[in-house]
This record gives sequence, structure tokens and C-alpha cells, in this order.
Amino acid sequence: MSPEINVGQADRIVRIILGLACVGLVAYHFLADSILPIYGFIIIAILIAYFLKTGLTRVCPIMKAMNVSTMKKQG
Repeated sequence: MSPEINVGQADRIVRIILGLACVGLVAYHFLADSILPIYGFIIIAILIAYFLKTGLTRVCPIMKAMNVSTMKKQG
């Protein structure tokens, strides 16, 4: 049984872009300037996991708990 999809197409694209932007921030930190403290990495890692997981699976547990969906109504 798959969970109910509650993330629409535009929302999905934004979440994936934000996740990749966070990955880019971490890459920039290692390749150029040390801009993040260690606790910043913890927060960024959580954001990467959250944005990419919800963007790729199209299921957001926070939105589900609030009974919100960005999917277009069919019909």
C-alpha cells in the first residue's frame, strides 16, 4: 500500500531545487570557503534529506498531518 501523494508538480520541483541548492552549499563549503559551523551541517543535512525525499516521493508527512495537499483536484 503506497502512501497518498500530496505534493503537486510545482511544489515537487521547488523541493528538489531547494535540496540541490543545499547540496551545493555543502560542496561550496568544502571546495572554497569554510562558511558553515558544524551545527550548520546538521541542519543542512536534515534539510537535504527532507527536501529530496519529499520531492522525489511526492509525499510530505508534515502536509499530511495538517491535511494539506498541493495536488490539483481531478474532475
